[in-house]
Amino acid sequence: MREEPAKELLEELGLDLAREGARDTPRRFLSALAELTRGLREPPPEVVFFPTRYRGTVEVKGIRAVGLCEHHMLPIIMRINISYVPGNAGAPGLSKVIRLVKWAAARPLMQEEFTEWLADLLMERLKAEAVAVEVVGWHTCSALRGVKDEGHRMVTRAARGGPNSQRA
Repeated sequence: MREEPAKELLEELGLDLAREGARDTPRRFLSALAELTRGLREPPPEVVFFPTRYRGTVEVKGIRAVGLCEHHMLPIIMRINISYVPGNAGAPGLSKVIRLVKWAAARPLMQEEFTEWLADLLMERLKAEAVAVEVVGWHTCSALRGVKDEGHRMVTRAARGGPNSQRA
């Protein structure tokens, strides 16, 4: 990424880039943005499946993921709970499921839309019979600016598939 536009923006905001502690800030700023939006540029992680006869519900709770509010470009720190019923492809590897969720979140997003998209993505990539997703988001845009309330959490849910898909 080009550093010059970042330098101009930071200087316009009043940052003295000649200061010792701020000299590398444009590079670090761009590096942080690249990391927080990697899901836009990197391909989704491959999902590996293992043979299983298990057809019950699998729950993966407390996946920590970070996205950006698409309106303010400030972090949304999320705890994501998913449940799924494995399909005929078998049981997806746990680490691959977590990597897929983290990849999906690493982009500018609106939590409501992200929750729906994540449910669709998991149904497709996990080859599941059913999927449920719960996203608990801490939006720094409303914690640090505007209403300035750091105590709130936004909860969104989506489900796909059979009758077991309502839990996340």
